[in-house]
Amino acid sequence: MKMFDHEARAVAGRGDAHIGRSVAIRCARMLLGLALVVAFAATAAQGTVKTGDATFPNGLTGQVQVTPTQGIVGSEATIQGSGFEAGSQLDIVWRAFDGHWKLGMKNGEYDGDFLGRSFTTRMVPLATVTVAADGTFSVAFRVPEGFGGTHDIYVRKSGANVNKTGYNVQLHAAMTPQRGTLGSTITVHLTGLNDLHNIAGWYSVLYDDTMTGFITAVTTHGTATVEIPATGRVGKHIVKLIRAPFGQPYLAYTTSPYAALAAPQFIFTVTDGSPVLPKPIAQQAVSPKAGSEPSGEGPKLWVDPGQAPVFTKAHVHARGLPANAHVALAFTEMSGSRVTESGFAPKMVAFATVSADAEGAFDVPFQIPDALGGTHRLEASVGGRVVASAHFGIDPVGLPLDPAQGPVGTAITLHVKGVGWTQTDNIFAVVIDNVFYGYACGFSTNGDVVVPITAAWAPGWHYIDLYPSFYRNKDYSAVDEQPFLYRQATLTWHDHPNHLHFRYAFKVTN
Repeated sequence: MKMFDHEARAVAGRGDAHIGRSVAIRCARMLLGLALVVAFAATAAQGTVKTGDATFPNGLTGQVQVTPTQGIVGSEATIQGSGFEAGSQLDIVWRAFDGHWKLGMKNGEYDGDFLGRSFTTRMVPLATVTVAADGTFSVAFRVPEGFGGTHDIYVRKSGANVNKTGYNVQLHAAMTPQRGTLGSTITVHLTGLNDLHNIAGWYSVLYDDTMTGFITAVTTHGTATVEIPATGRVGKHIVKLIRAPFGQPYLAYTTSPYAALAAPQFIFTVTDGSPVLPKPIAQQAVSPKAGSEPSGEGPKLWVDPGQAPVFTKAHVHARGLPANAHVALAFTEMSGSRVTESGFAPKMVAFATVSADAEGAFDVPFQIPDALGGTHRLEASVGGRVVASAHFGIDPVGLPLDPAQGPVGTAITLHVKGVGWTQTDNIFAVVIDNVFYGYACGFSTNGDVVVPITAAWAPGWHYIDLYPSFYRNKDYSAVDEQPFLYRQATLTWHDHPNHLHFRYAFKVTN
């Protein structure tokens, strides 16, 4: 069931002629169903919202309006009220949202299934005012950082809602710099992306009218930063944002129901000069995350660092195990694939047997294995019985391009290790000179992925970017799912559950 309140209508680009008017004028619509004030309309497909208490236990008091009724994050607006009790103190609060990627969990562990998005309500205090003798108040505020679309602004007295109005947060985008040599980082910063809505807030980046990748801002409160390399000939290039909720750019947006939504466009000029080359690939791996001793009593097992790229030197620590015991260490792994009839299943990979000391402790070297990326359970067993367990994470690493230069037609090997098996870790997208090239996965190869590429470009430097993506084994012929996130390059990789991003440069010599 889809329920459309004034929030959804505004973010859909239809406008809400009633925003800024008194809630008393709109109360007839509110009475059509309690759902209109307790549920967000954009619940189709993946998105769901859990709201806070949006009721009016003592009815509506006074009249409220906000001026202007729309603007961007950080802009100033004024909320005014009349018909309130003189001298009473009122709190003005803004209804905001926190976004989350929904990951399937089983027995406290990620089971590999990606389930879409969810949102929870968070109330942001804007101001506290004292009503004047004539029953009015007026107070200015700055629009808080958050998702785009219409947000309720509540007037509260003694913690109870007494009225409300609405404000529409619009998309804002800016690009810096405007010029630079080949390989310079082009940064597009966006605020007010409406990721709560299944259609209105989802954009792709086009570079010279070719698709680069997708923008998300689910966990970053509607704020996104995209960084792409300057590529192509010396001269002007067009960087464009276009709505793409169905997986591909929708071109006839000016005649769609969402024509009022922004379609930002910029010009970047590639200048003569030395190219900006990416850091060596070995320096682009994510930093290890420290592991720590678990709290509480009983046997303890942990890995430090607790999450790190393939081949990182680490240690396995144990405390409180049976004294002088011979301890077998093994970690969980997945074997198989999603694209064969035999499917996949978990298995244990034994890697060491160690001896605990008289106090049941040991500290042994451990190298983050060349295996599937993601989270793995580590088990310590004595006499075939598991006596302690822990978790550690494997992050992917990129290997150097082989070769890094050559003439047109050169066969290039792109090699990545530590690719995962879950629907958020399983695949990555390849973008060449800001053009989406395709995707690759590493389940059946135990996280070891080789991508062959042929140098088919003009002489000079060319840039290859790897971004995370979402994989989902589903029959989409029977499902119209928006936004369609799958098997695309997620340019906002910090917002993705898998923080994978590598950038290479290849030189065509003639």
